[in-house]
Amino acid sequence: MGPIALYDKSFLQSLSTDESVWFDNFFYPVTCPIFIAETLADLWKKPRQGKTAEEEVGIIAAKTPQLQGGPCHFHRELYLQDLLGNHVPLTGQIPMAGIRRVVHEGREGAVAEVSPERKAFDRWQNGDFRLVERQYGSAWREQVEKTDLTIIEQAMKQFGVNAKTCKTLDAAYKLASDAVMDLTKTSGRFDHALAALNVPADLAQHIKERWKKRGKPTLGVFAPYAAYVLHVELFFRVALGANLIASTRPSNKVDMAYLFYLPFCMLFVSSDRLHRECGSLFLRKNQGFVWGADLKADLKELNTHFAALPDETKAQGIFKFANRLPDESHGLIRQIFETHTPNLLKPQKNTDLANKNAMADKKLLEELKGWENARDVLVPSPISEDELQTMIIKRSVSRQRGSWLQFGPEIGNESGG
Repeated sequence: MGPIALYDKSFLQSLSTDESVWFDNFFYPVTCPIFIAETLADLWKKPRQGKTAEEEVGIIAAKTPQLQGGPCHFHRELYLQDLLGNHVPLTGQIPMAGIRRVVHEGREGAVAEVSPERKAFDRWQNGDFRLVERQYGSAWREQVEKTDLTIIEQAMKQFGVNAKTCKTLDAAYKLASDAVMDLTKTSGRFDHALAALNVPADLAQHIKERWKKRGKPTLGVFAPYAAYVLHVELFFRVALGANLIASTRPSNKVDMAYLFYLPFCMLFVSSDRLHRECGSLFLRKNQGFVWGADLKADLKELNTHFAALPDETKAQGIFKFANRLPDESHGLIRQIFETHTPNLLKPQKNTDLANKNAMADKKLLEELKGWENARDVLVPSPISEDELQTMIIKRSVSRQRGSWLQFGPEIGNESGG
């Protein structure tokens, strides 16, 4: 598992299929719901000459990570749970969707089945789209196209936010931060915070009572992720009012939504200018922003390096011959590893799983089956890997991807694992 990387659609589209294989292999990608919605919306976008819209979406689906990472919960579900007291870590872990918590021999763990998102991407590669997916993509694109950001811009100007009172994105960040703090100073302002977050009425009263019982703390203490989401949303509104972000491009609202998922990664990879300008404002000190074109160039070099290996080596599958960053790699990816996952650059020890004997492998398989068949424990909130003693993630993986075999003949023809 490499550095946890949130990626956007612009970056993934810029990659060749072969380059996407190496992004998947050397990183732990975060697939957020915004990416999925944007991808489906392309079913209703005018395709390039010689392509159908279904083929265009299929191309994106073929590049979407399979080996590593996983889909993230929708941010609205997460911040509502946060307001209810079921907090999520904001330290770089992915609050993965589709996980069931289990108990096996008195120990607690989790099993993640092959995600519905992964199954959908597999279908989309073959042009298989369900009616509900087409309808969702159509509704999403229609919603984006009908978005009128000038309404927000004018509303903010009425509050005194304009190019003179807020001259930089840093200033917009500070104004939004102060506003989030102010929204918990009185009960009436707390109501405004819940309204800004579109909290359903049946939950709002319960959340407010919980806030009062806690002594009316700041939102950042009471519900850290909800406060973060509200900060991003208010920043966007302030930046629109100050003409720091263009109100004439409706898709800016979609692009900004990727920032809701920044707490769940080590680095953010994007080829979008708005992300480059605004993303760093919301990153922790131990996070980083990576410009998509720079990472693409390094992935291309890795592809060239591995392509030069003997055919008999490549026939083993990248899972065997490319399970570590090669010593010949001295570019951006090595710098990222040195900063975020330096342990992955250390020499392998003889105790690695690949060197264990057949008996140990058999015992491990029996242990995995025990966890897989363990009884479920109902959990009302998203869970993180740090809370678990064991976590099993099932995957659907193509044997051949682009020019590359991902695993060798010793693994059966059934995908997944």
